[in-house]
Amino acid sequence: MQAPPSQVRQVPVLIAGGGLVGLSTALFLAHQGVRAVIIEKHAGTSIHPRARGFHARTVELFRSTCAREAVERAGAVPEGTVVGELVAVTLAGPVHSWKTRTVTPQWTDLSPCPAVFLGQDRLEPILLEAARSQGVEVRFRHELTGFSQDAEGVRATVLDRETGAVSTVHAAYLIGADGVRSPVREALGITQRGRGSFGHNVSTLFDADLSPVQREVPLAFAVLTHPEAGGIIAATDVKDRWIHSTRLDVSRETAADFTEARWTERLRTVTGIPDLKPTFHGTFVWEGAERVAERFSEGRVFLVGDAAHQMPPTGGFGANTGIHDAANLAWKLAAVLNGHAGASLLERYDAERRPVAAATANQAALLAMKMMKRELPAGEEIVEDDAVTLGYRYGEGPPLPKTFVPTGEPGTRAPHVWLDGAEGRKSTLDLFGNGFVLLAGSEAWSSAERMALRVHVVQGWQHAYGVGDGGACLVRPDGVVAARWNEPVADAEQALDATLDVLLFRSGS
Repeated sequence: MQAPPSQVRQVPVLIAGGGLVGLSTALFLAHQGVRAVIIEKHAGTSIHPRARGFHARTVELFRSTCAREAVERAGAVPEGTVVGELVAVTLAGPVHSWKTRTVTPQWTDLSPCPAVFLGQDRLEPILLEAARSQGVEVRFRHELTGFSQDAEGVRATVLDRETGAVSTVHAAYLIGADGVRSPVREALGITQRGRGSFGHNVSTLFDADLSPVQREVPLAFAVLTHPEAGGIIAATDVKDRWIHSTRLDVSRETAADFTEARWTERLRTVTGIPDLKPTFHGTFVWEGAERVAERFSEGRVFLVGDAAHQMPPTGGFGANTGIHDAANLAWKLAAVLNGHAGASLLERYDAERRPVAAATANQAALLAMKMMKRELPAGEEIVEDDAVTLGYRYGEGPPLPKTFVPTGEPGTRAPHVWLDGAEGRKSTLDLFGNGFVLLAGSEAWSSAERMALRVHVVQGWQHAYGVGDGGACLVRPDGVVAARWNEPVADAEQALDATLDVLLFRSGS
């Protein structure tokens, strides 16, 4: 039975899933002037630090939002931090290998932002607070139970899991940010492609004092080869809080079989501390797999994050890639909803993000094969991390380069360059984030401000962007180069208007 029209709530964007990517999408939309509604079936944000590291490019995207300072502050790694990586039978030994590395928190030559060590359980509350401060409504304990779409929008049925009440929401667009088993993707009948499963694992989050087996520097990660209790132990960003993971045969066992008593016995064995008294914060099963949806959208419904692509944790690309999806989709939806672009712009979301996500998932899979000492497929190679996290590109050419060299070419991330001015030193990246921005090397471009386009006439950026001293570069809201000119043109307004007509699929283009 359908709700009467007066009881149907109207919203611009409905997001199914209030995890990292759903919250990021809503935050990016809010900063473009669109207030989304999030429904999340769980009672709150994640209690597990499933994703624990966020690359500089991800932090750059948050830089243009009100979450910037909190993210960088919470995930800051002190300069010169040294951590250890261990391969051993147990934490107490015998040791196969022990190596230390210095954590470099900031890439001053490539990015103004640090890569942050911040668990998902700590990042999600930051994003939740930031999104709510921008007017985003987040409804926990609410679940999408069905939807249909037509040319006017998406009609969604929402269950309040606490009261049992059912309501109807009519949204202009629906976003599925609902995880690897995405009900939205399943309802659309979208299949997935890729190598499939690399196996299941079971993990527990626990607090314990491991100082009796610590070495000269803090442990970051340990691969433990004990025949009865092998697996990994990884540090989190909370003191004395750890994750222990081991392989799981899902044909024989479930998470329920791993009781606290069983975990305690395992941890005493694998740490080599016979009287260890851990405090547990839950158990979860996860699968390392490479699967990418055959399409990221259908009509007015879009997939982001794990709903669109699943990848092994090697490389730490999964959550980062999902947040990059969010930034790409958000500005496009906002441009259409705010009347600045034609609806055909939304077709570019799948065209841009799916090749990049597939290439990134492939890299994660290759890293997993290498870690498992499997032979890589013929013709496949592992590329630099920077090429994956900073060097991906939209449009013509391969989605990932083998090595990363900033070029300023259209379709690539706008390069970071430090600029000195009256307000002090700032990055070119500080100029982007809301609306299109024109970087210009000559006052000849300043007339473009009459188009409600933000124009910054500054010097010192041109070489990195591949243009002449008097040239210009048009940058999208997601910090991607849209177009560039090597030198001034006769009519800046006309040139930019024609370019934006094409980029935004405006009528008459």
